[in-house]
Amino acid sequence: MRRLLIEKMSDYRNHRIVGPPALHPCGDGKRRAMVTEHMIAVPLLHVDLGGSSPSSSAIDSIVVVDRVDAGFDSMESFDGRPTIDVYFAMIELISNSDSDEAFLASMSDPDLDPRRRAEAYLRRASAAFDASRAILYLQGGPGFGCAAPVSGLSLASSKSSWASSALFGDVTNLDGSTFDRVILMDQRGTGRSSPISRRSLEKMFPDLFLLDDDEDDGTAVREGSAEILLRKARASRAVADAADYLTKFRADSIVRDAEWIREALLCRPSSPLSSSTEDAASREKDEPPPRPWGAALGQSFGGFCLMTYLSSIANPPRLCLFTGGIAPMDTPVREVYDRLWLRVKERNLRYYDRYPGDAKRVKKIVRRLLLHETDPSMSPISLPSGGTLTARRFLQLGLALGGSPGSSFANIHDVVGLAFSNDEDEELSFSFLKRIEREQSFDDAPLYFLLHESIYADGPRGGSTNWAAHSSYEHYASTNREFDYRVTSSMSDDDRNATPTMFFGEMVFPWMAHGEYKEVSGRGMRSLSEALAMKGDWLPLYDSKNMRAALLGTGEGPSKSKAASVSYFDDLYVDFDLSMKLVSRGGPLEGVKVWITNEYQHSGLRDDGANIVCKLVSMAKGTIHVPS
Repeated sequence: MRRLLIEKMSDYRNHRIVGPPALHPCGDGKRRAMVTEHMIAVPLLHVDLGGSSPSSSAIDSIVVVDRVDAGFDSMESFDGRPTIDVYFAMIELISNSDSDEAFLASMSDPDLDPRRRAEAYLRRASAAFDASRAILYLQGGPGFGCAAPVSGLSLASSKSSWASSALFGDVTNLDGSTFDRVILMDQRGTGRSSPISRRSLEKMFPDLFLLDDDEDDGTAVREGSAEILLRKARASRAVADAADYLTKFRADSIVRDAEWIREALLCRPSSPLSSSTEDAASREKDEPPPRPWGAALGQSFGGFCLMTYLSSIANPPRLCLFTGGIAPMDTPVREVYDRLWLRVKERNLRYYDRYPGDAKRVKKIVRRLLLHETDPSMSPISLPSGGTLTARRFLQLGLALGGSPGSSFANIHDVVGLAFSNDEDEELSFSFLKRIEREQSFDDAPLYFLLHESIYADGPRGGSTNWAAHSSYEHYASTNREFDYRVTSSMSDDDRNATPTMFFGEMVFPWMAHGEYKEVSGRGMRSLSEALAMKGDWLPLYDSKNMRAALLGTGEGPSKSKAASVSYFDDLYVDFDLSMKLVSRGGPLEGVKVWITNEYQHSGLRDDGANIVCKLVSMAKGTIHVPS
């Protein structure tokens, strides 16, 4: 029965390598970087998350999970548990030895199907695969896939990226061993991991868009029409089902997917369990020893996921590295955005300090767009791929203001400069419209629009997110004219007291589903986004007691993880003061060593990742005195 269960699990996981390995030179003259692209099936709803929704009463703790596959203990336990695909790329160094060349030749066999290729990889890799020598990357978002090796994450030399620095031995794990693998996982619903898009939602929930073609929102339909009532009922049911489906795409599921991958990589296909002496002994007890990831690197939202890892997984990564990713835990969602708008204001002023001429250009663009919105004789400005460019959509370019000023500011300046062919021109250029589409990715990643505010929804105590960014803006705009783009754009350029028109920041708004963005618009998307915004029974994401136990240990045992964070003093996206509360003495993240800097912005990992990660690992291991 044990053997049958293992075979059943193998079929359920359906581990595949989608193509032959790709080889890339890595600059040291000795080895090459090998990239394998994996696909694995994970439960849509992990076993321990499958309980009923929490009640409105406070939830004070999260029960930690020993193994995410522990619930699959009988042949029947697999039934009725649908799966989704999660994609991950694995980077490792490979030599020119005869054995490595023979392995590459076997993996490149055109007759190997993806499943057999994965089995061949594990037979070679599992004997050497050591989770403690692998580093897992959790990317920012939510809603975007991971950076691709080589094109998005350089492997040219030991200092070209954090990943190459890890592979070339600049950093080591807690045992002093080098890292031999980097895991880049597309979080569920993003990249190539069963991506959420309008098309995929149409396929899964066709009735979600049943009423999109009703021109007048249904108000003119005659009362009592059985057909219309049925269509409305079907659409309403689809909205509820789609909203319930998307609740399974948050950090709690993401960290369990990472554990599912780790457990799959540790399993040898050639025998029921690993043939090592240690595993043979552990089989006697039916309790394999803990073999957590050697390290995990959480960038931005990926750091939020690391906090969930520490809160809910019994054996989290041994090294937890945060780069601008400490979540504003225990803070009401509305307060998160009230504070964010003030940082957005300061960031705008810095932008206009660098490009003072853009104050006039931005106002001209906004006035032109407002004219198209308010003058019935003028048609809305349609974008080349669909959707409408409005003043408020244009101002969402400010989402990028939190990157390095040398690049992010310059990029926005380039976009603004494309708007008109010359100072006298009043028509927006085609190249400007195309560039707007390229800079704004909400159509490409609707999950970001649908679930962004939910990353701050930590259990039912906080209630619904209720379009917190939008309500915060309405408050500021009604009390301070500096925040109202309609007012500031109308101010005369010659007025010495005129204030510049402010771009927005990292925020989503209900009006985005009203035509500005084609892929997230229509009655179906509006209803779905409203249902998620009004949802008040989110599962908890963080647990103070569990995080402290993982990082500091308890009277019953030592710490499970060492951790360090770089916290950017001027971070636009993650509130610095709220982060400091969590890492202060007595806080849930007291065990995290913190490096505070204004040398970098939120894009620090991309700008200087090798040096940042090397410093964080040294901090976590106590080999350098930071903090001093």
